[in-house]
Amino acid sequence: MFSDESELAEVRAIEEGFKKAYDGDTKGTIEAIDELRNFAVKLSYLNATAENELDAKALVIALGDIGRVAAEKGMETACMASSRALGGVVVEAANQVRESLAVKALSVLGSLSLEFAGKGMDKAAKGAAESLGNCGKFTSRQKMETLVSLSEVYLMQLALKALDKNISETGSAAIGLLGEVGTSSAEQAIETSTTEAAILLEDLGNTAVRKKDEHHAKAVIQALGDLGTAVSHYGLKNSLVQTVWSLETIRVLAQDQGLKAACLAAKAVLESLGTAGMFDDEQNLEIIQEIKAFHHHILKKS
Repeated sequence: MFSDESELAEVRAIEEGFKKAYDGDTKGTIEAIDELRNFAVKLSYLNATAENELDAKALVIALGDIGRVAAEKGMETACMASSRALGGVVVEAANQVRESLAVKALSVLGSLSLEFAGKGMDKAAKGAAESLGNCGKFTSRQKMETLVSLSEVYLMQLALKALDKNISETGSAAIGLLGEVGTSSAEQAIETSTTEAAILLEDLGNTAVRKKDEHHAKAVIQALGDLGTAVSHYGLKNSLVQTVWSLETIRVLAQDQGLKAACLAAKAVLESLGTAGMFDDEQNLEIIQEIKAFHHHILKKS
């Protein structure tokens, strides 16, 4: 029935993973997850035939489904193992320039992270955020913009879900990691991904301010400040204009909402970036109009 022993071993590992997960056996589930990850990584090293691609994607889907069962059983440690495994597949597939496989694994990881957050599983969701951040930073160094963008969008969605479910550690982690992915993109002079990070952070900051969530609003401001320092250092003018615009937008909204600490934090970061008078420059105003169109496109995509 199966072409070789390894294919049979993959099927047995999938079956074992589901059995252990449904039984609530955390140790057994993690062992099965690790085995499935190893199978998927091995396939990423082989020639990208249609058969190998299908087999690898089937393993990725199984990893996600086992993670969901683990979440239903409340096994946060096993959930974290599934996130790490999927993140590992993303990195190895990207390293082998198997972009289709990497996108599939990243999509499953992103969806899984939102499920963990939706169930209020702060530990598991934070672990998924860390995996998404690692994927974003690694693929930025590989200059694989599709994967970087996908990582950023999932981190933004995860942060929004965390704010909605009031799971603070995940929210702070996702916000900080989104900023780090943007900074990593700036280091590689990938201005589109860098600007996208600033746009997504602005949306998160505005959401936090409207929720009167000063803690996460300040986390966004800090992330934008770090991003602004990086883009200024690497000379990415469009990204700097967007970052400053995002900070100013959040500052004004925080002032309107009476969040004094967030307003002062944004003002201090803006002053530290030394961008006073930036919007008096006609050329910068033209850049803002272009970025606004990009802004609409990014938020529609997310």
